Amino acid sequence: MKLLRKLLFFTTPLFYLITVARNTLYDISFFKSTKFQIPTIGVGNLAVGGTGKSPMVEYLINLLSDRYSIATLSRGYGRNTKSFTIASEKSTHLDIGDEPLQFYNKYDNIIVSVDNDRVNGISKLLQIDNPPGVILLDDCFQHRKLTLGLSILLTDFSNLFSSDYLMPLGNLREPASSSKRADIVIVTKCPINIDEVIKSNIKNKLNLKLSQKLFFSSIEYSKSLIFKNKKVSFIDFIKNKFILVTGLASSDHIVDYLTKNKCDFEHKKFNDHHDYILRDFEKINPLLNILTTEKDYAKLTKIFPKRDIYYLPISVNIDSNKLFDKIILDYCNIS
Repeated sequence: MKLLRKLLFFTTPLFYLITVARNTLYDISFFKSTKFQIPTIGVGNLAVGGTGKSPMVEYLINLLSDRYSIATLSRGYGRNTKSFTIASEKSTHLDIGDEPLQFYNKYDNIIVSVDNDRVNGISKLLQIDNPPGVILLDDCFQHRKLTLGLSILLTDFSNLFSSDYLMPLGNLREPASSSKRADIVIVTKCPINIDEVIKSNIKNKLNLKLSQKLFFSSIEYSKSLIFKNKKVSFIDFIKNKFILVTGLASSDHIVDYLTKNKCDFEHKKFNDHHDYILRDFEKINPLLNILTTEKDYAKLTKIFPKRDIYYLPISVNIDSNKLFDKIILDYCNIS
């Protein structure tokens, strides 16, 4: 991959011109962008790869679902369908994608939907019986056909967008200057109790507008694993060797966490949104338990219905969370 990027680096200026031209045409209203009256909150990023969008959407679900009827709307990456779909008991990751399936399996009181065209998806949601009161959109920052009511942009602590480069030289899908469109910027996967000096340095590097709000968040791992809808102590589980299976854009964080806890494990690493098949596991020890991510759990249990498979839940902690929550709630109340 690094060699391919080096070979294609000369295309970066062309990609820059295309993305800037596209954004400019939306900025001057040459291209149409639709805004809805219903509160719409989008969680996105500039970089290709994982910055923690799904845990952030779940944070918003937990914050809002007791007050409003909530719908999530995602592209449904990796699904075999393209049209608007509302998740049901029969849905699989092939119908709606792995992350929407995770939302559906985890929350009983929300509507989970997918559509490649977010404007069409919102229109469809508003036409159903008992339409939602708030719509949360996953990975939609580049979807300029939709004007979000509130835009949340995530950037990874270990790879800030201000230090990255446009594809294919770097990981950015559009220039770092596009961050100015966001209302809120969150630096994700920060060390717990991040130092104020480090936060100040990051703020200077990101060079945000005065109107933009900046927050810092960290990942918290549960003290219990989930196994067949039952909780199992993490401390008890790691007493024995196990296999870690990840299909993530970056698995560094969970690997570091397990290593710090002196776990004895083998790691089977796959690309993000990997569609697992039996052949992927021909050489793994059948006597070892499997630990995976919540996103991959449903796919793996379908392949190995008799195998002991566990997942480690995670949650997001936001520094200054009371202020963040207030901004979100105030927006929903006013809209």
